Order: sequence, then structure tokens, then C-alpha cells
Amino acid sequence: MGKGPFDFWFEHGLLEFEQGDVKIFTVDGDNFLFVDQVLYASTNERAWYLKNIFSYARGKCLEIGLGLGVASKVILTNPEVTTLLTIESNFDVISAFGDTFRHHMLLNMDVNTWIETAAHAGPIYDFIFVDHFAEMDEEFYPDLKELVDKLKLNLKQDGKLVVWIDEHAAEEDKKAYRKLWVV
Repeated sequence: MGKGPFDFWFEHGLLEFEQGDVKIFTVDGDNFLFVDQVLYASTNERAWYLKNIFSYARGKCLEIGLGLGVASKVILTNPEVTTLLTIESNFDVISAFGDTFRHHMLLNMDVNTWIETAAHAGPIYDFIFVDHFAEMDEEFYPDLKELVDKLKLNLKQDGKLVVWIDEHAAEEDKKAYRKLWVV
């Protein structure tokens, strides 16, 4: 009989949270978030967030995708940040996160629905972080570019926008995704 998709995680870690299709395991001090059987986020990416978003975050911020909340925490530790709105489509991911921080609001909604219904206030954000989950490949890139183009309409003239980049992706994919940044 073959191994189940979570055998490694149960053997080497501790199941910290399970609700619906969401599981969080702790292994060697790091947390790993799964939605269905797909690894969506891990706390071992903290250094990437510190390096790539901390210095850009300021004023009124928007985050697309919550994950484990690592990026949210990094954004909110910057004293120049006044508010953070995080849009997350999976209610179970929000439940795993727990209570929000000071100046932090969570909205359970699909980002495309938000764009169609609520994102008509104009350029009000100083910083937008797109913490999408997707394979970094040519197939997904046009959808992400379209999303980023729509989000830019909500970015102030001197605002910054950063898209998450998988450090394990191919170099050409990382370069293409970095071109979406507004910094």
C-alpha cells in the first residue's frame, strides 16, 4: 500500500490545526500550511518577506492572500504602516490565523470579486503585496499580470507593489514575476 500525502508530516511533525481542507503542521520549529494536499505557505519564508516587502510597506496597505500571516506580521511591524487590509478567499485559512493585529482587517472574499465590487475607490493604497499561490510558470503568468494591472488602479502615484516570488522557481520565471513589481 502506498504512502498517504501527509505521512511525512505526521511522522516528522505535529498537526497544529485542521479545519475543512486546511491543515497546519509544525516541523522543526516551522509551520507549514496546506490547502487540500498543496503546500501554500511556510514560516521558513520569513527572511524573503523581510528582505522584499518590509522596506516598501508604508501608509495604507493591501495584501492579497493571507497564508500563515507571515507577510502580514512583517508589514505591520514597519512603523510607517497605518493600516493593512488582507483579502483571503479561504475561510478556513482565516480561521487558522486567529485574531487580527492592531490596524489589521481581514476580508473573506475572492480578490476578483473584491475588484469588481469594492475596489472603485481609486488610488488609495501606498503599498500592495500580492501573496498569491500558484505555480510560477508561463501558464499562470497572464492571469497574474491581469490581476496586478487591475490592482495598480488602487495604487497611489508613488505607491509600491510587490508580487511574491518562489525562490525555487526557474530564473526566467523569477525575472518575469519581478517585472510585475512597482518599486
